[in-house]
Amino acid sequence: MPDLNISSTLHSAGRVLALNGEIDMATEDRFQEAVVEALITQPHGRVVLDCSELRFIDSSGLRVLIRAHKTAKEQQALMAIAAPIHRVMQTLRVTSLDTRIPVFGTVTEALTAPNSQ
Repeated sequence: MPDLNISSTLHSAGRVLALNGEIDMATEDRFQEAVVEALITQPHGRVVLDCSELRFIDSSGLRVLIRAHKTAKEQQALMAIAAPIHRVMQTLRVTSLDTRIPVFGTVTEALTAPNSQ
């Protein structure tokens, strides 16, 4: 059964949500709740999605990313994706989400990158 574990860590530069598992129809609601809560509690801040342990994301997960990106803009926060595995990066590329949401090689890069919004 596909599952998703989300752990949240607060850093001085922002909040990191570590995603471990798969984002699909079964887990999209939990993913959405975690991302929106992180964005709302980090107004004018930064939320980094650590995708190094994310094995899969489907269209339902991509929809959540698009909505979260919109929420981040409304909150004047920066949402970034860090360390996606090749398969996840391919999905982001094919859907051009990597042109809308900044993608970084590591969580540290995502936390320290200048806010270019």
